[in-house]
Amino acid sequence: MGHKNYKKILIISSNFYQEISDNLIEGATNYLKLKKIRYEILTVPGSMEIPLFLKKNIDKFLGYIILGCVIKGETDHYHVVKDITLSKIYDFSYENNFPISNALLTVENYSQALERSKVDKKNLGENAAKVCLELIKKINEK
Repeated sequence: MGHKNYKKILIISSNFYQEISDNLIEGATNYLKLKKIRYEILTVPGSMEIPLFLKKNIDKFLGYIILGCVIKGETDHYHVVKDITLSKIYDFSYENNFPISNALLTVENYSQALERSKVDKKNLGENAAKVCLELIKKINEK
């Protein structure tokens, strides 16, 4: 497929929770810079917009990193957002053989999201960057 010829990673980040998104982006980009990997960042308003822009950019990048946060509220909306978004993301990955890693945090509250996104702690954005590079390597093995 044509995506294997590109040299950049696309980071798609939902900025609904700006502080969390900024932390995740910082973790991911710090790791990519360390590995000398080029990247672009595309921010979208919310998590449910991620699959649309993933589809729009399909076959244009070497790999994809999804970042964002969905926090459980008092209604079922949390389940709708996370289930639809994650299902579509993984459908794209499986159907198109694209390396897509995910740090779309699905948490009970803001403090959990903050804990999982702090750059000096367990930053899942950094982990998503590591996973993306590993997936690219595995997919491109002969």
